[in-house]
Amino acid sequence: MNVINKSIVLKLWLAMVMMVIIVLCLSGLVQTRELKEIYFNQQLDQLVKEGEHISSSIVENKLAPLADNLAVMAVILNANIMLVDNQGYIIECQGMGMSLSISGKEEQKINIMGYHGIPWQESDLESLRQGKTISYRGPNHFFDNDVLSVLLPVYRDEKVTGAVVLSKPLAPIEGRIIELQKMTLYTGIAGILLATFMSLLFSRTLSQPLLRMNKVARALAGGDYSCQVEVKSKDEIGLLAGSLNSLSLELQKKIAALDMLDQTRREFVANVSHELRTPLSIMLGYTEALIDGMAGNETEKQRYLNNIHEEILRLQRLVTELLDLRKMEAGYLNLEMQETNISAIAGRVLDKFQAVAEFNGINLIRNLPDTISPVFAHNDRLEEVFINLLDNAVRATPPGGTVELAIKDCEEKLQILISDTGPGIPSEEQPLIWERFYKVDKSRARSGGGTGLGLAIVKKIVEMHGGSIEVISKPGEGSIFLFTIPKRA
Repeated sequence: MNVINKSIVLKLWLAMVMMVIIVLCLSGLVQTRELKEIYFNQQLDQLVKEGEHISSSIVENKLAPLADNLAVMAVILNANIMLVDNQGYIIECQGMGMSLSISGKEEQKINIMGYHGIPWQESDLESLRQGKTISYRGPNHFFDNDVLSVLLPVYRDEKVTGAVVLSKPLAPIEGRIIELQKMTLYTGIAGILLATFMSLLFSRTLSQPLLRMNKVARALAGGDYSCQVEVKSKDEIGLLAGSLNSLSLELQKKIAALDMLDQTRREFVANVSHELRTPLSIMLGYTEALIDGMAGNETEKQRYLNNIHEEILRLQRLVTELLDLRKMEAGYLNLEMQETNISAIAGRVLDKFQAVAEFNGINLIRNLPDTISPVFAHNDRLEEVFINLLDNAVRATPPGGTVELAIKDCEEKLQILISDTGPGIPSEEQPLIWERFYKVDKSRARSGGGTGLGLAIVKKIVEMHGGSIEVISKPGEGSIFLFTIPKRA
């Protein structure tokens, strides 16, 4: 029983075998019964036809001498042929061991109504006089045998003047029926054996994909997410296999995402620790110098305090940017969008950087259209994008270089380009510049005073506006930061 409970192959096999056995047994019983009735009816119809033939021959005087011809016909038919008058008295009786000719012999008259167990009744004789054909199947003590009999009327001048009674022993008929039953039984046994073999093959074929899926499921539970089930069908089992494969792929993606998240978390902690360590060390050094009285005069004290203040502002900026980035990534930062003139925002930011650019000997070019389609945006966050990108461009551009801000009005969006003539960004580093705390090699920039979060924040803000951002750069040829903002619908 435990083996059956643990094996779906055996369960399917036994279920199908039992179903086949039940169906074959029921159909065999019904078929045997129907065949028996059909065969008896066929024999009965044959007797009726023979009886009608004898009746018509008697009327036409084709059987003279009557006794001899009836005896021959009885041998041929393996039956008893009996002629009776309309009162039920036997005239001739030939076959099945009987040979009687009683016509005209009053003292020897035998009536078929109940004589020595003859099964006919007065009601049968009355039905006969009305022209009906009567049949009987069962024991007949007159012949000391089980018989199949028919009682047919004989007509003369459209009147029933007598009857023909044909009786055939049931033993040969039942013998043939038994042969049919045996054939049915043998066919059923062969069908059961064939069904047993076919159901075993079918159950094994049906269970193989389930066993493979079980193997894959165990592998998934053990941490191996690379296993896949070969899908060979489009039925329910094929759908289940496809779902398991999808689950495997999704688990791989989720595990990879978790690993990446864990790696990002570790890098984030390490980067934050690094970014905090430098200003804290600087503040600690200047503070200890002030405590130890190393500042010789007020001017030096003020310089120490200014340096501490700058580092505090740097820490404040770092914390603020971290919190903003965290809110953006978590979806907690809701931007209150409004119709905005992006050209006006760009102009304001360019004005702020004009003095810095002139001080560093950088040519700041603006290429802003006079009229431009409005966008649906958050003014302050969009301004933050321009500030970050222009600040990076100005920092990266050497004296005598050029920084340009251009806006193009495209069909469904505005395209903003901020280009510089700085050292450029190597292609292998370009996908990394959007990561938190990542900084391009400081040797290619004039100043490395940023937090390393600016581009990560820029990317998030642009994406929150439904746009996209990319960088086009080659070492020695400068960089172009290109982002798009959809027009207001």
